[in-house]
Amino acid sequence: MKPLNVIKVIAKLLYHAITRHNRYVLKFNREDDGVWYIDFPGWPFKHHNLAMVGGADKLCTFLAHGATSVTVEVIATNHRKDLAGYGLLTRTGSSLLAGADYEPSGFGNFSHGVWICPVTLFVLERYPKYIFISRKSLLSQE
Repeated sequence: MKPLNVIKVIAKLLYHAITRHNRYVLKFNREDDGVWYIDFPGWPFKHHNLAMVGGADKLCTFLAHGATSVTVEVIATNHRKDLAGYGLLTRTGSSLLAGADYEPSGFGNFSHGVWICPVTLFVLERYPKYIFISRKSLLSQE
């Protein structure tokens, strides 16, 4: 772990804490080991911490439609909205160091519960009550 990378991550967290973004574009890749990982450039800790597990991997597979990469738009909020074209994850429980559990809806035939780990705090800065997810088109992923 390089100190400069740790400083960059801390700076990013502070920036997001101040500006409080709600909309993100996130990319996930299925690597040669068959595991899905979030694309997080400059992550200063071990790569395996970025792995999608606990149903998040199944959601990535569902959204990727057979591809090894998927880009999604995420809207993180504590207020329920009516957003056409988005699936919804609703938080059912959370603990700062143990992650958060979410129930999916609006994803067609995908109904597997999703657990997200504390790395989410580096990406979304919190465990939002609602996470709206929309797969970006293939053209926008190029």
